[in-house]
Amino acid sequence: MFGYFLTYFTYLVILAPVQNLSCTQNETYYDLPRFWTNTGFCPAGEIGSENLRATLLSDEVQMNLIYIAALPTNAFTHVRIHWLLKLIKFVQYTPSGVPIYDFTSLDTFLMNLNDIGLYPVIEFMTDLDGILFNNLDSADFLWQDFSYQVAGHYLNLLGPHNLRKWRFETWNEPDIPNYNRLNFTAEGFIKYVLALRRGLKAVGRNQSEALNFSLRGPAGLFKSKRKHPLCWALLQSCDSQINQCPIDVLTFHRKGQGLATEVLKESAILLESIYRKYPNIKTIPIANDEADPIAGWSTPHDYYEDVRYAAQLVYIVFLHWHAKLHSAEFQYLESISHDNAFISYHPHEFSQRTLLAHFRMNKSEPLHSQFIQKPVYAALGMLSKLAPLAADIETISLGNSTDALWLLKTCSTDNNPLYLSWLLLPRENATNLGNFIFHHQLSFVPRPKEIFAYIIEILEQRKTDPAYIWRTQTGATPFPNAQERDAMRRVQASRLQASGILLSSELILNTTDLKLPWIALFRVCSSFSSVLKQPDQVIITRITIGEVFISWREATDTVHCLKTYEIWFQPEQTTEWRYISENWHLPYPSFQYAPPDSSVSGFYKIRGVDLFNGRSKFSTPVEYIETKK
Repeated sequence: MFGYFLTYFTYLVILAPVQNLSCTQNETYYDLPRFWTNTGFCPAGEIGSENLRATLLSDEVQMNLIYIAALPTNAFTHVRIHWLLKLIKFVQYTPSGVPIYDFTSLDTFLMNLNDIGLYPVIEFMTDLDGILFNNLDSADFLWQDFSYQVAGHYLNLLGPHNLRKWRFETWNEPDIPNYNRLNFTAEGFIKYVLALRRGLKAVGRNQSEALNFSLRGPAGLFKSKRKHPLCWALLQSCDSQINQCPIDVLTFHRKGQGLATEVLKESAILLESIYRKYPNIKTIPIANDEADPIAGWSTPHDYYEDVRYAAQLVYIVFLHWHAKLHSAEFQYLESISHDNAFISYHPHEFSQRTLLAHFRMNKSEPLHSQFIQKPVYAALGMLSKLAPLAADIETISLGNSTDALWLLKTCSTDNNPLYLSWLLLPRENATNLGNFIFHHQLSFVPRPKEIFAYIIEILEQRKTDPAYIWRTQTGATPFPNAQERDAMRRVQASRLQASGILLSSELILNTTDLKLPWIALFRVCSSFSSVLKQPDQVIITRITIGEVFISWREATDTVHCLKTYEIWFQPEQTTEWRYISENWHLPYPSFQYAPPDSSVSGFYKIRGVDLFNGRSKFSTPVEYIETKK
């Protein structure tokens, strides 16, 4: 298998215990791979080149992606988008019969994605602009050449540094008639995958420094062999000839029936079946591309609106981390992804499986979209704050209550200043924690002149819950006004519960008054940590007249000690700077600004505030000039 042994070695290393004497006590810690930093969606409307171009380059899709990219560093890394390669158009054949393609539309989309710091999952899912139907006898050549051209084109455009982080995958759910528009047979599907593999290998081989572009697949549901013969046939082929297996990561789709525990259970049942039938493939890394709590993104559920969905995604991450440490089926888990980058529509602004609530402001001039961050968005930001080493999930019983808490403890490596990040939440479907005060002993000992600061941030039902504001204060209006949007945005981030210098060696959190469900993030930072660096690459994006979305890049090596950001504004170079985000808790690198009585034209600069209340340097001021269009 191409690249297989290197990948296999990587996954063995990940599970090796790591010791950090300052925070591990008698616990075993492991390197924590960020296996959950993936999302996806399917473009709305007809699957044709022109409609896809209009959809993917529309203001609402581009703005949705900008919001997703504006979470903290490594909250999201990859976006999986169906039918993306249908943006490529066939132009003509060369004299030797090689197709020439026009990448212009795809270039525009992928360059935008690259600019905001996200990487695509490229699914080879297209009819090559129709030429396959007229050249069925040449399908193997066409697929090999196409994968070679796609990877080679973007290698030349973006360079190996970026392309190494891309992912390439076979056709999505090829056994489903709605997707299998080429009517693959089992034999034809295997030939297609092998051809893709040859093309990708040829691109990497042609570089001065050899590159290995992994191929993922078959992205299947794996129902019965009778109903889903294509995916099962590929696994059978790999099992019988493991050294010629064209896939480097085995991808599958398993969702729940509404519970996080069902996602893991259904995945385990499938993997046990696969490994029983095909034992030779059990060390191929695996990924659940669609690890959602329930199928059907557009089907409304009230729990998608609030902290319940946020908690579900954290549960799914916790369960897979525990399984990766203890289950033979999951020891080679590479990643999970959630299909939640869709854009909601009326009347289900909050209740569809999305990260953001979307309001299409059809009664405004100009027409535009407004997005409100849902609690699930904030929860993924919390997960991004975890440290590089993690213990197993700890279950904490609550005395007389039948419910329990789940705790994930993470910490820095031993050669770095101490950083602790603990994520705590009630077990799935907890209904009553009773009068419980959480106590947990901290084991580290400060070095001479070292002090520690801490922060506790909480997501809580109805308290950090924009949908609750929308329903109770606006009557669920489809067109919230500026004041109503401001009220929702003021509760869309985690709440700052407490922060300051750590004076005790014990973490104490009174959960009595917290409304279920809730998620608590507890962080401790050493005074020996690096000084917080200034934010970089500030981008001002127009929302509508008098409203902008401000986002920036974080300094990744110092941001773990961040408490909040400050946004400053200067209407003109001769005027004073104004602190426009005062009284906002901004733990993530973005801010939406819509002053009621003044212009948004002017200069913007941002600085970070750490847990010791130290300030970073300001970012380089950026000017925004509003145009009336």
